[in-house]
Amino acid sequence: MSAPVTPTTPRQNSSPNGTPITPVSAPPERKNDTRPAFTTNSFHATPFQQQSIRKRRDNSLGFPPDAGPFFSQTQQHYNLYNMDRTNSYKLRINSKVDRGFFLAENDWTCYRRNYFQISSAFSLTGTNHPVNEPEIPCLIEVEGQFHTVTQFTLGISARVSNSDKKIELVQHTPKRDKGPQMTPMPKPIRAGGNLNLSSVGANTNIVTFERIQFKTATANNGKRRAAQQYYVVMVDLYSHVENGEPYRVATATSAPLVVRGRSPGHYADSHERFNPIGMHPAFPNDNRQHITFPGPNSAPGMMPPDFNGAPFPGPYGQYPP
Repeated sequence: MSAPVTPTTPRQNSSPNGTPITPVSAPPERKNDTRPAFTTNSFHATPFQQQSIRKRRDNSLGFPPDAGPFFSQTQQHYNLYNMDRTNSYKLRINSKVDRGFFLAENDWTCYRRNYFQISSAFSLTGTNHPVNEPEIPCLIEVEGQFHTVTQFTLGISARVSNSDKKIELVQHTPKRDKGPQMTPMPKPIRAGGNLNLSSVGANTNIVTFERIQFKTATANNGKRRAAQQYYVVMVDLYSHVENGEPYRVATATSAPLVVRGRSPGHYADSHERFNPIGMHPAFPNDNRQHITFPGPNSAPGMMPPDFNGAPFPGPYGQYPP
């Protein structure tokens, strides 16, 4: 008895209309080529998608999609205590910049006419024991005198890097260019906000400044590196005492910023704006890792500050507490 024969599907040698199908073999020069084959559809479906390229580069090199300029560790200017002075408070400001900024030659850069947004929160920790009570009321020590803090507010400002020269910030209404312009004013805030929350608009622990612009651009954009001017954005936390007087109790300063005043087409890097390789720890031998920035005695506004000797955070996270 013979084994059963499994039927096979006959190979189609002709098309449905009866035209013979001629097998096509690969050209001799491609038979041993392991490169992937491309069709014309690969190139004509999407002419140029700079945003997609940027996102892939972000993900492969550790950049979150919404990465923006990062801030130095918080500088506290006054001592705060609980009401019976058994515990002193350490303040920390957490801030992030959304929209408007990108990396160009490893500098955080924006265009003057583009809007950006800053969201901030602050936390309060006890140096002697954990803080179990609300942050207000508390005490602030000013020149040896104690005053009761009744409210905290948080504001933003800008200045030239390594200089006290102030730079004006402009805030627009939802009507944008057609509406009025104003200077961003400090807003009330409570301690304990989480910047990862999406509902920041209704959160009293988070302050958000929307539709912000620099009124002027930095000097010498695209010219000699040594002459490049930088701005910094400062996030200031204020304590308001019983008589209404505010005291600036803490500050966080952004990374140095370049603000361009012309259209993107004026700049050589308008199509290749992201260049994070020189700042990434996966490339320790890259010469750009060893650039030394001058200290506070440099010419005003010409090179980035060193954040009082603290290591520059780059695009990977904030300073440790």
